[in-house]
Amino acid sequence: MSALEVARITRPHGIRGVVHVELHWAGSESLNQVERLTLVLASGAQQAYELEWLKPAGKGYLAKFAGVDDRNGADTLRGARVLVERTELPPLEEGEAYLVDLIGAEVVAPDGVVGEVVRVETHPSIDTLVIRRPDGTLVEQAVAPAFIAHLDVAARRVELKNRDGLIE
Repeated sequence: MSALEVARITRPHGIRGVVHVELHWAGSESLNQVERLTLVLASGAQQAYELEWLKPAGKGYLAKFAGVDDRNGADTLRGARVLVERTELPPLEEGEAYLVDLIGAEVVAPDGVVGEVVRVETHPSIDTLVIRRPDGTLVEQAVAPAFIAHLDVAARRVELKNRDGLIE
């Protein structure tokens, strides 16, 4: 996957083409790193936009895109998914991963297979991996050093230190 979804456009702000952008992961600075990004509109169409300016606002940002100059134009972006090219983001440190890259990964504990990551949930205090067990039930695992022994994106594998962090 060459681009990462980092946010969604929630609504227009004012009459000059500005929009509210809500980050998927609070504290993310990914939008501060880029000048161009791709929006996936509600219709499914993808379009590249140049970012004119970005300003922190609440849990996200106010953003102005080149060519979007009025409220009607901004309203057409409502609900759009915001994608950033990986090449525009800083390199990851050893042992780091983008959470989206863990979807589909096998999760194992020292005593065997736990299941497969089916999605990521963001909670106010911590992010979790939602894991489908072999019997079809879902559990969550907090993404924290106390519980995660190793992340291997290339091998599509998450190794847990133990099962103590599983939320059933």
